[in-house]
Amino acid sequence: MIPRSLPITNKRVIDILCSHNVLTGKILDLGAGGGYLSFLLAERLLQSGCGSLSEYLSACDLFPEDFKFEKIKCDPCDFNARLPYDDSTFNAVCSVEVIEHLENIFHFAREVCRILKPNGVAVITTPNILNINSRLRTLAAGFPLLFGPLPLSVSNPQDVGGHINPVSYYYLAYAMKKAGFREMRFHTDRLKNSAKFLTFLFYLPIKVFERIIFYGVKKENKNTYEENYEFLKKINSIPLLLSRTIIIEAVK
Repeated sequence: MIPRSLPITNKRVIDILCSHNVLTGKILDLGAGGGYLSFLLAERLLQSGCGSLSEYLSACDLFPEDFKFEKIKCDPCDFNARLPYDDSTFNAVCSVEVIEHLENIFHFAREVCRILKPNGVAVITTPNILNINSRLRTLAAGFPLLFGPLPLSVSNPQDVGGHINPVSYYYLAYAMKKAGFREMRFHTDRLKNSAKFLTFLFYLPIKVFERIIFYGVKKENKNTYEENYEFLKKINSIPLLLSRTIIIEAVK
């Protein structure tokens, strides 16, 4: 089965899920695409001795006809609308490289939180538009890496089949926090070798300007600065400047 996202990203997502011992509960592959992640999850579930896969693993996608993993069905699902699941249905929800295709990440985050059980975990990934390569491309061209001009002749943005919504680490973490998640951790899949030299060149001036800007934020509204401190200190961290993908692990 050919993955639509990097195999290392899918492996990292599964490792995070397994750290929460969710293989004995219900897992949803949200935005399952061709079914690569569902296939990997099914392998882990079968190794753990689960009975019927359909009792433990569900999948959904805007285009369920593209789903190729035949051992479970893929539900049709519009992620800009209400998800077709009851409140507190799943122990874990994973969504790999989906939110950059969506119009409203805040609605999406609320729906993910709604369908999770208390103490359930969500693992969400998206391209990291804050790595140093992407920052320089945005400075030069106005578009981060993996994003560009979109066809205006298409009425529904989702129909272009590409990335329509560049979401940075901060705004993804903010959306998850506002949706009701109480704990969040930041992960990466791999570091970009091409970003290492650029980070070496630009790290010091970035940190200088960061200090100046965040000093202004703190001076203007200390409470806002302190509330956001855990997120802000990661924005110019080495992992964020070097990584290809951001992965948010969020606990309800």
